[in-house]
Amino acid sequence: MDNNNKYLFDIDTLSEHEIKQARDLRRKKHKQGQIIAWVVLVAAVLIIGTGLFFAGRVLARHFFGTGEKAAVSDDVDVTEPGGDGDSVIDDLFGEEEIVSVPPSEPKDDTPTEEDLFEEAIRNYVRTMTVEEQVMGLFIVTPEQITGVSAAIKAGDGTKKALEEYPVGGLIYSDKNMLDPDQFKTMIAGTKSFAKYPLFLAVDERLGKSVFPAKMKVAAVKSASEIASTGDAAVAFEEESKIAGYLSDFGLNLNLGIVADIYREPAEGETLPAFSFGTDTNTVSEMVVKSVQAVRASGMYSAVTAFPGQGYASADTSEAIASNERTREEMDACELIPFKAAADAGVTMFVVSHESVPGLSEENVYASQSKAVMTNIIRMDMGLDDVIIITDDLTKTAISAYFESGEACIASLKAGADMLLKPEDFGAAYADVLNAVNTGVIAHERIEDSLVRIYKVKFAGMTADEVNAMTAQ
Repeated sequence: MDNNNKYLFDIDTLSEHEIKQARDLRRKKHKQGQIIAWVVLVAAVLIIGTGLFFAGRVLARHFFGTGEKAAVSDDVDVTEPGGDGDSVIDDLFGEEEIVSVPPSEPKDDTPTEEDLFEEAIRNYVRTMTVEEQVMGLFIVTPEQITGVSAAIKAGDGTKKALEEYPVGGLIYSDKNMLDPDQFKTMIAGTKSFAKYPLFLAVDERLGKSVFPAKMKVAAVKSASEIASTGDAAVAFEEESKIAGYLSDFGLNLNLGIVADIYREPAEGETLPAFSFGTDTNTVSEMVVKSVQAVRASGMYSAVTAFPGQGYASADTSEAIASNERTREEMDACELIPFKAAADAGVTMFVVSHESVPGLSEENVYASQSKAVMTNIIRMDMGLDDVIIITDDLTKTAISAYFESGEACIASLKAGADMLLKPEDFGAAYADVLNAVNTGVIAHERIEDSLVRIYKVKFAGMTADEVNAMTAQ
């Protein structure tokens, strides 16, 4: 063998070290080849995948697009290939447009005048003692705070009574009315003694007057007579006479606008004179005009008695009463005049003592039902500012079956804001105060009711004016 041929060698002449070096070199080259192959494969997959993705978008636009410039996404503007110099490559790899997103408008947290007014009232309410706050939820007769059998003047006894019992309002009857001058003087004196503004009320109805015969408003038609004309303007005229008469005495609240829709009377029956009748539209129109008339006089108005007593089984003044109508039936009938009254700006809803299982799904009086007062009036009807007041708590449906305090606590817990004439005012006040102090009734609930009440009593004032009173 020619030993000068550098490409030939004798394996027997190689050392073990040289053999190992050759083996390692072969392994290294093999691994490098594998790595390069994998890199090429991955790159090829990525390139093919990207191409297919963009090609798919172009094809989709071509077959499903509008033929005009189409936005593939919110941020990318793709032009049809072949148009105005744009190539397929431009379509596939064109740059994304930069979309400028304007900053969102800053939220205005500036409180409104309404917010400031409510805050001022809440601060005013918080200057009261808890005893004064609880007192402010009651509307009672002057006899209930003075202890006399028939209050006919406002003297030292009234002054002392209002200092001890700063109630939210007083309601008057014929026993307080001897003649116009006497009654007007009595109301003026009562106002002058009150630490906090009062609701001064009567329940004067078209067709049922609270005044003694010699003091009744002259030439006023009854509700049934007005309804028979079919002219709601007559209701406005007649209610305006009543409102003006009450206002002249210094009264500021009439609880007597009847919004009940009655069932058709059976043979031999007649509807009450204070009823606007059986037709939903007629009753609603008459009620709206009555509310507007009272508001126009500068007085406060209340509609009675939610959710409507025209289908009740009895008069709650005399016995327990129930109304078996369904929610659907009442939504289409009895509740409509109350909704209309709210739209017209009524101040209060008087809530009846009838049980209405179709609304409350339980055998409980409407005046003690959370389903009726909170769920329906506040939530379903959206009436957050309407003051909810119970019907007269001396009526038999309440007084014969409940202790005064028990009835008042149940009504407040269910959502009532004010309590009208509990049979035993002293016991009712003491029990409600204890319920607030022990947490049975949340103190915040009482504050919320008083805010509603004082929004009405301070209507027309500014937040600054209320704050000025708070600072005194």
